[in-house]
Amino acid sequence: MKNYTIKNFMSKFGKDICIVIILALLGGVFMGLDARHKRTTTYTATRSIVISHNVEKTLQSERGNTNDSIVNEDNNMMPTYKDIAENGTIAAASRKNLSKKMRSKYSSDDIKSAVHAKVTPQSLVMELKAQTGSRKDSVAIVNATAQAMQKQLPKLQPGSGKVTLLQKATVNGTTSETKPSVKKHAIVGLALGGLLGLVIVFVAETIKNFLKK
Repeated sequence: MKNYTIKNFMSKFGKDICIVIILALLGGVFMGLDARHKRTTTYTATRSIVISHNVEKTLQSERGNTNDSIVNEDNNMMPTYKDIAENGTIAAASRKNLSKKMRSKYSSDDIKSAVHAKVTPQSLVMELKAQTGSRKDSVAIVNATAQAMQKQLPKLQPGSGKVTLLQKATVNGTTSETKPSVKKHAIVGLALGGLLGLVIVFVAETIKNFLKK
């Protein structure tokens, strides 16, 4: 059995290794630069609202387990309220609550796309989120949406609970997310480039050995 020294190994496989490394680096650099070029940052503002009936007032004229039934009814309606919050009608009403400058920047469809609502089972709290490329815009839109829900929900859903607005969204309370990740894309590029290098080396060696026969 022939023993290989490092010198012999590099002499035999050094060129192939260099090809794999170079292609891996090129892949990593290319995909990293591409991700950097496409990278965008979005800002999300959040405001919570509570939708419920005034149980204590209702109990003054009712008896029995009305408390539980009313709360359960409000809980069951939360998915419907969520759909309403994300509807174009609320988006149009929200737009009217924005400044003239904001209205020229965002259409009702833009606001509808930016706003998302979240409800948690067994909770009467709805979380409204607005996501745009600006902290201030996200804050303005989510606050305008909360106001629109307070005014429009009783009209759109007769018998719905009262909408109580919780703390206003602020610029300092926004979160940001930058996509795509340059690091992740660079790693994927390294892997793909290295894989391509291995394929090229394998094919070249296969052809070389075939021609020798």
